Amino acid sequence: MLTQEIYLIRDSYRINGLGGFVEEEADPGAEQVFTQLRLEGGQNQYLCFQIALEPLSGALQDVRLQASPLSGPGGNTLPAENYSFYTQWFHRLGEKLVPDLLIPWGEGELPFRIPLDREYLPDQRAGAIWADLWIPDGTAPGRYQGTLSVYAQGRETAFEIICQVGDFAVPPMGRLTADLNNYADAISPAFEGLRDAPARYRDGSYLAVERGFYRLAREHRCLFHNLPYRHSGAIPEGFCPKLTGEGKSIRVRSWELFDRHFGPYLDGSAFSGCRTGEQPLEFMYLPFHLGWPASYEKWGKKGYRTEYRRILQEFVRHFEEKGWESTRFEILLNHKKDYRFFPYTIDEIWYAHDQDILDSYQQLIAGTYESSRVRLLWRMDSSNYFGEHFKSRYAGYCKMWVAGADMFSWFPESVQVLREKGDILWIYGSVLQQLDESLLTMYTWPLRCAMTGASGFTVWNTTGFGPDPLRCPAALGGEALFYPGSHFGIEAPLPSIRLKALRNAMQLAELVLSAEGAPLQGALERCVNNAFGFRGRGDWFREKPGFLDTPPRYWDFERAVPEASLPPLHRGRSPELPRQLAKAIYALLGQAEKKPEGVAFRYQ
Repeated sequence: MLTQEIYLIRDSYRINGLGGFVEEEADPGAEQVFTQLRLEGGQNQYLCFQIALEPLSGALQDVRLQASPLSGPGGNTLPAENYSFYTQWFHRLGEKLVPDLLIPWGEGELPFRIPLDREYLPDQRAGAIWADLWIPDGTAPGRYQGTLSVYAQGRETAFEIICQVGDFAVPPMGRLTADLNNYADAISPAFEGLRDAPARYRDGSYLAVERGFYRLAREHRCLFHNLPYRHSGAIPEGFCPKLTGEGKSIRVRSWELFDRHFGPYLDGSAFSGCRTGEQPLEFMYLPFHLGWPASYEKWGKKGYRTEYRRILQEFVRHFEEKGWESTRFEILLNHKKDYRFFPYTIDEIWYAHDQDILDSYQQLIAGTYESSRVRLLWRMDSSNYFGEHFKSRYAGYCKMWVAGADMFSWFPESVQVLREKGDILWIYGSVLQQLDESLLTMYTWPLRCAMTGASGFTVWNTTGFGPDPLRCPAALGGEALFYPGSHFGIEAPLPSIRLKALRNAMQLAELVLSAEGAPLQGALERCVNNAFGFRGRGDWFREKPGFLDTPPRYWDFERAVPEASLPPLHRGRSPELPRQLAKAIYALLGQAEKKPEGVAFRYQ
């Protein structure tokens, strides 16, 4: 039984709204509840903790927070404004109330209280507040100390916050990409002000909300990555330029809405005020597919080729004139026969004969962009046939590979092959798990990339909100990292706890990759391997299974494929792993000039 009603916990655990913790894998020897909390980290980094409130009466309201500046060495301070607080909303999942949605403190129409909702959460007994503390670049290393007071039930509970800032910094623009994938306009249906507004793409209302997603992703070291067309091939207004004419007469009639939509992302101005600076978008999908800019009804005819190449060349010229040369522009054929709009499965090819379309398409677009300064890439999402594709004729024209993580684990040689070609390699799979799975799942993917040589990973559908994001969120099945704020009177996206955990994981992985010199790099990699109980790089891969000799349609995806692949790395491991790994990494970076040989790791 807890002796205090208000206490602090670390960021690797979540409070169950019915009492106790969501993370049942808690290490019995680890301290979990604090009245004084010590944080450690570097510059250009967020450090996090939570305030848990579990009133004996079972009800609570009128909660206030007051944070003091943190005083540090030489008169330096971390101002109280560097804190950001969020009310945690709880979702009912079986016998648990699991928090995920975060509402910025003091914004919207929902004050902190227990229960948050008398109809949906009448039995809620515990609540929590998420806290971010920003450590700016250039912060003097040393110990910083301040207080955080929580006013509730007519009394003040004061906590001491100690922050140890190391003499190192998380890189401002990382080597890893956390790709938050989405499709066309999945945003409008979830926002009351957009849902039934036919002029939303022209009057700026849609763009105002969409910009919030891009900015929120950027602030969390992620890429909001929006495929412009739906599975049907339909493209919303403003996601592609307006065309006129056909055949040799086809041309772009107007770039106005397209430029208004994407220009600020491509020159960086959309990110004004972000702590990452006004850096242009790293990657962006283009609207090209089998049904645009030429109608698929013309496929195989001369007119199709003429129209397709002319508009692709206009894109290249327009982007050159605008100076949009930093972003990598992707051409992705996201067609699946199962959607019943096109007769091919080109995304994650299933049948060998569907590969023929790749050869035809390559011949169609060859010579349209290769000599330009604009960075166009043909992207292939390859899973079942990845082992053949990365070393086949397709490797000659595909420059960006997004490989199924299971199949990637059988081909460690692909990393060096694609790296020598200058290609981009990401992996994808079940990044998001059930909402009550340990937050450790968000750490395993960035670290897996750092240890295998992949430069990014894809989270499949991060705006898959579902019909009721608050009471029955698609996030329960792992399909969202954002939430729509309309229910709380906020016409903007709201973050999730899992998005915070992913950002923290990206910070850690970037530090692993930031080392200069083989001795330090080797020591950092040993820290990560020790954390997961691995002996070396080889343990991040698997032996090639015997069934690779048979066509993928005959593989046993229920049993044989999972058994031959790397198992989920968060299962059976303590939520303490990220913190203990971070401590080991910070210790190495703090004595980098000594070229340490390694640091022991306690948790397996």
